[in-house]
Amino acid sequence: MRWRVLLVVGLLYTAQFIPFSFANMALPIILRREGYSATDIGLIQLASLPYIFKFLWAPLIDRFQLGHQRYKSWIVVLSLIHLLGICALALTDPISNAVPLFIALLIAGLAVSTQDVAVDAFVISTMRPEERTIGSTFQNVGLYAGAIVGGFGFLYLYDYVGWTAALLIQAGLFALPLFTLLLVKEPPRPANAPRIDWTSAFRFFMQERMLGWLAVLAVIRLPLVLTLIPMRLMMVDQGMSLQEIATWFGLIAMCAGGGAAALFGPLLRKLPQDRAVFCVGLLNIPFLLAISTIAAQFPTEIRYGIVIVWVAIAITDVVMFRAAMDRTRPELPGFDFSAQIAIYLLIPGLLDPVVGYVIDTQGYLPTFLAALPLALLPLSIVYITSIRFSQAKQQHTSTVNP
Repeated sequence: MRWRVLLVVGLLYTAQFIPFSFANMALPIILRREGYSATDIGLIQLASLPYIFKFLWAPLIDRFQLGHQRYKSWIVVLSLIHLLGICALALTDPISNAVPLFIALLIAGLAVSTQDVAVDAFVISTMRPEERTIGSTFQNVGLYAGAIVGGFGFLYLYDYVGWTAALLIQAGLFALPLFTLLLVKEPPRPANAPRIDWTSAFRFFMQERMLGWLAVLAVIRLPLVLTLIPMRLMMVDQGMSLQEIATWFGLIAMCAGGGAAALFGPLLRKLPQDRAVFCVGLLNIPFLLAISTIAAQFPTEIRYGIVIVWVAIAITDVVMFRAAMDRTRPELPGFDFSAQIAIYLLIPGLLDPVVGYVIDTQGYLPTFLAALPLALLPLSIVYITSIRFSQAKQQHTSTVNP
């Protein structure tokens, strides 16, 4: 095991998740505190859509390189563009006008989400296949470390030094892990790799058993995110201080998620992928029952629900990221991984305005009630597709060996 590579993986994803957690964790809490409706907050969250649709331009990252290094050059250039976007965001007033805030968020998100394609491709092409399970664990631990910086760290800084200074400090923390790129040599593009275009890229979706896998990707995270959206607003509505929210939502919950990723990643590494995905889907049901019980019966203790949901998300992400890496092609790792993660995040990413409207008109409870039946969807899909594959395999074997 090459620990230098795993260290770089963890630190790169720490940098990647700082801006993402700021936009999706810290910013909604700040806006809610300043009187924004849940619907308006949900609409502003749409600035994160480049994270979902980045796979559409990912073939450009796989095909072209800006310097001597295939993906490192993209990472550096796009990081600089993101930092400029953050500086522009630091000069906007998040309270008086939502339009400049949305535009600056969109520009910064577009740059860092595209950089994420290059980071994913760099990591996949650098890691050996036998390193990917542990690599996925380091990846997720890095994500939660970035979440602590972008969520907990920003909320605390915002309360003490204000919007502009907090964003500029966060920008500096985003840039620091990028220097670890110097520790790892990037492998060259395979000499026999086919020409990359959108036609060859989208052939990824035509592979065997892909439809069932994409269906599982689309729904397995959905019930967890459905409970997370209202919980972050409930903490504000209950009058919790910004420091208390930062501690529970940005520190304790993220540490619990990172610990769960570190613990369950190695435990699940020996399971076949279908079985690991099924186990995770099954495990999410008691998590969701606990979260819904807290929301319905003990809403003042919703902080514990936040911790539970991030543990569940962390375990789910470790399994799904590992499986997504294993399904990438050597010549198109950026597109293949980004396309799968786009589907993984698509429906949850579009939920914010809808859930915000439901909260404004119907209250919090309907979102928790909707999450429980949705948890059965991925289990059903994995079960049905596994049976069909086994039957097809047995039929093929009996045909070949009558």
